[in-house]
Amino acid sequence: MSTPSGPPGAGTPPPAAPAKVAPAEGRRGPGRPPRLNRELIVAAAAEIDPEALTLQAVADRLGVDRKAINYHIPGRDELLALVAARSLVAELGQLVLPLDDWPQATRVFATGLRAALLSSNSLSLYVSTLPSAGVLRPADQLLHALLGAGFDDAAAGRALTLICAAVFEDARAELLARRFGQHPTEVASRRVLAELPDEALPTIRRVFATSHWSRPDSLDFYLETIVSGLTRWLEQHRQD
Repeated sequence: MSTPSGPPGAGTPPPAAPAKVAPAEGRRGPGRPPRLNRELIVAAAAEIDPEALTLQAVADRLGVDRKAINYHIPGRDELLALVAARSLVAELGQLVLPLDDWPQATRVFATGLRAALLSSNSLSLYVSTLPSAGVLRPADQLLHALLGAGFDDAAAGRALTLICAAVFEDARAELLARRFGQHPTEVASRRVLAELPDEALPTIRRVFATSHWSRPDSLDFYLETIVSGLTRWLEQHRQD
């Protein structure tokens, strides 16, 4: 006896839905918000040699896709700057300045900042500003000392900018000399002079006869010049 036939497919169970596979830990699925944060990325980057530091290297260390790193940090230079800032915070976070002696506070701040930049080695070449709260704390102390001595807000801010510029330039010269043996500007200047007649630019030749780009006493010269100028400014404005 034949059995009645039903509609096509009747009695056949529907195919099972494909099993959902959870994205790997730390990886972003479609529409899934990133689990990473900038602090985690920078901490991982700090464990990698600066010469080998790339976004891909950090992604590999964290086991995530590189795009997850790009979500928080756009490029290698930005990443290097953040790692350098992290190092500076560790070096400068506990720096204490004498608030009742602004020239000494200037020297303590400047020498402390220079030492921190040099300890970070080539990473500091990516630092051009005072980054993060940990570095701003000693800067705040220096401003406090300047304001207490009689500088107004504008003058104190300009003084801090000038001091930082001198320290950054001095540390940068030292770091470049470490990396290349000589400061690149010194090398380029000597090359240009070698192509000119011996009697050309005698004063420059005399000054460049000895290297002055990364001398240990360079910062002392900068600071004495700055402190002397600021002292004169303060005396003049106290008389006004």
